[in-house]
Amino acid sequence: MENLVIKIENVDGENVVSSRVIAEEMQKEHKDVLEKIRNITAESSATKYFKLNSYESRGKSYPEYLMNKDGFVLLMMNYTGYNDFKIKYIEKFNEME
Repeated sequence: MENLVIKIENVDGENVVSSRVIAEEMQKEHKDVLEKIRNITAESSATKYFKLNSYESRGKSYPEYLMNKDGFVLLMMNYTGYNDFKIKYIEKFNEME
Protein backbone atom coordinates (compact mmCIF):
# COMPACT_ATOMS: atom_id res chain seq x y z
CA MET A 1 0.00 0.00 0.00
CA GLU A 2 3.02 2.25 -0.15
CA ASN A 3 2.09 3.34 -3.68
CA LEU A 4 -1.57 3.89 -2.88
CA VAL A 5 -3.39 5.86 -5.55
CA ILE A 6 -6.67 7.06 -4.12
CA LYS A 7 -9.39 6.46 -6.71
CA ILE A 8 -12.50 8.35 -5.70
CA GLU A 9 -14.68 9.61 -8.51
CA ASN A 10 -17.71 11.85 -8.73
CA VAL A 11 -20.72 10.02 -10.18
CA ASP A 12 -24.00 11.89 -10.53
CA GLY A 13 -22.80 14.54 -8.07
CA GLU A 14 -21.70 12.09 -5.37
CA ASN A 15 -18.14 11.10 -4.48
CA VAL A 16 -17.84 7.32 -4.63
CA VAL A 17 -15.30 4.54 -4.74
CA SER A 18 -15.76 1.19 -6.47
CA SER A 19 -15.70 -2.13 -4.66
CA ARG A 20 -13.18 -3.22 -7.30
CA VAL A 21 -10.79 -0.47 -6.23
CA ILE A 22 -11.12 -1.49 -2.59
CA ALA A 23 -10.47 -5.14 -3.44
CA GLU A 24 -7.43 -4.25 -5.54
CA GLU A 25 -5.87 -1.91 -2.98
CA MET A 26 -6.45 -4.34 -0.10
CA GLN A 27 -5.28 -7.29 -2.20
CA LYS A 28 -8.58 -9.09 -1.63
CA GLU A 29 -10.72 -11.04 -4.05
CA HIS A 30 -13.46 -8.80 -5.44
CA LYS A 31 -16.04 -11.54 -4.84
CA ASP A 32 -15.16 -11.45 -1.12
CA VAL A 33 -15.61 -7.67 -0.96
CA LEU A 34 -18.95 -8.02 -2.77
CA GLU A 35 -20.04 -10.62 -0.22
CA LYS A 36 -19.19 -8.30 2.70
CA ILE A 37 -21.18 -5.49 1.11
CA ARG A 38 -24.15 -7.79 0.49
CA ASN A 39 -24.04 -8.86 4.13
CA ILE A 40 -23.97 -5.24 5.29
CA THR A 41 -26.88 -4.22 3.10
CA ALA A 42 -28.94 -7.31 3.95
CA GLU A 43 -28.69 -6.71 7.70
CA SER A 44 -29.25 -2.98 7.88
CA SER A 45 -30.69 0.11 6.31
CA ALA A 46 -27.30 0.85 4.76
CA THR A 47 -28.44 0.32 1.18
CA LYS A 48 -28.48 4.09 0.64
CA TYR A 49 -24.67 4.10 0.97
CA PHE A 50 -24.09 1.46 -1.72
CA LYS A 51 -25.22 1.52 -5.35
CA LEU A 52 -25.15 -1.67 -7.36
CA ASN A 53 -23.40 -1.01 -10.64
CA SER A 54 -21.79 -3.06 -13.39
CA TYR A 55 -18.61 -2.91 -15.37
CA GLU A 56 -17.46 -4.53 -18.60
CA SER A 57 -14.45 -6.80 -18.88
CA ARG A 58 -13.57 -9.04 -21.82
CA GLY A 59 -17.01 -8.54 -23.33
CA LYS A 60 -18.91 -9.57 -20.19
CA SER A 61 -20.77 -7.54 -17.59
CA TYR A 62 -19.91 -8.00 -13.90
CA PRO A 63 -21.37 -6.50 -10.70
CA GLU A 64 -19.63 -3.95 -8.54
CA TYR A 65 -20.78 -1.55 -5.86
CA LEU A 66 -20.14 2.17 -5.80
CA MET A 67 -20.05 3.43 -2.22
CA ASN A 68 -19.98 6.89 -0.75
CA LYS A 69 -17.89 7.82 2.27
CA ASP A 70 -20.39 6.35 4.73
CA GLY A 71 -20.50 3.10 2.79
CA PHE A 72 -16.72 3.00 2.69
CA VAL A 73 -16.54 3.48 6.48
CA LEU A 74 -19.18 0.76 7.08
CA LEU A 75 -17.30 -1.67 4.85
CA MET A 76 -13.93 -0.91 6.41
CA MET A 77 -15.32 -1.50 9.90
CA ASN A 78 -15.49 -5.15 8.82
CA TYR A 79 -11.73 -5.33 8.24
CA THR A 80 -9.11 -5.37 10.95
CA GLY A 81 -6.00 -3.36 10.21
CA TYR A 82 -5.47 -1.32 7.03
CA ASN A 83 -5.55 1.86 9.14
CA ASP A 84 -3.30 3.91 6.82
CA PHE A 85 -5.47 2.88 3.88
CA LYS A 86 -8.67 3.82 5.74
CA ILE A 87 -7.32 7.18 6.86
CA LYS A 88 -6.09 8.16 3.39
CA TYR A 89 -9.44 7.39 1.81
CA ILE A 90 -11.41 9.20 4.52
CA GLU A 91 -9.13 12.24 4.17
CA LYS A 92 -9.60 12.22 0.38
CA PHE A 93 -13.39 11.97 0.71
CA ASN A 94 -13.32 14.91 3.15
CA GLU A 95 -11.10 16.91 0.81
CA MET A 96 -13.44 16.32 -2.13
CA GLU A 97 -16.47 17.42 -0.10
